[in-house]
Amino acid sequence: MTQKKRIDSKEKTETRKQENRDTLSAFKMYNLTELEPIIGVTHRTLLTYVKEGKLKAVKIGGKWKVSEANLKEFLNG
Repeated sequence: MTQKKRIDSKEKTETRKQENRDTLSAFKMYNLTELEPIIGVTHRTLLTYVKEGKLKAVKIGGKWKVSEANLKEFLNG
């Protein structure tokens, strides 16, 4: 019976891992260099927007990242 529970637990864990992978693959993040041509401003201006809170971003691995949702929010005003 204990062996059966472990197998079920492993299956549930693998299912959750796959669901998380699927969710993350649908979650697009942009770095500031990628946003320059999209928004049409310089890197320095994007940094200013981030620091002023106009463009919501998070720092990941030493680089600013903007989610697709935050980009849409910024572009829509």
